[in-house]
Amino acid sequence: MGRMSELDAQIKELRTCGETIIGIADALTEMFTSQAEEKEPPKEKPKTPSFEDVRHRMTLIAQAGFSAEVKALITKYGAKKLSDIDPSQYEGLLKEADALGKPEDGNDG
Repeated sequence: MGRMSELDAQIKELRTCGETIIGIADALTEMFTSQAEEKEPPKEKPKTPSFEDVRHRMTLIAQAGFSAEVKALITKYGAKKLSDIDPSQYEGLLKEADALGKPEDGNDG
């Protein structure tokens, strides 16, 4: 029976080692996961431009010599005036307006 009890003790020790290794693996996983989360900034939804932001940028672009193009863009978006444009379309409108020509920084009155 000496060999059986020795074998039983070794099996128990092997199981304890396995549990220890699993515990270490879990701790390392948690440590690296929390570090990765700290390094990654939280993803925020891009802010929808306000009417005031759009009006300001469109005014600057018009003053930079693109007045006719700005009016054409407003018409293209199905409106007679800027305030008639749906806010959900502001981002696309600004993208197209910026493509016309960006006024230099600092010339915003």
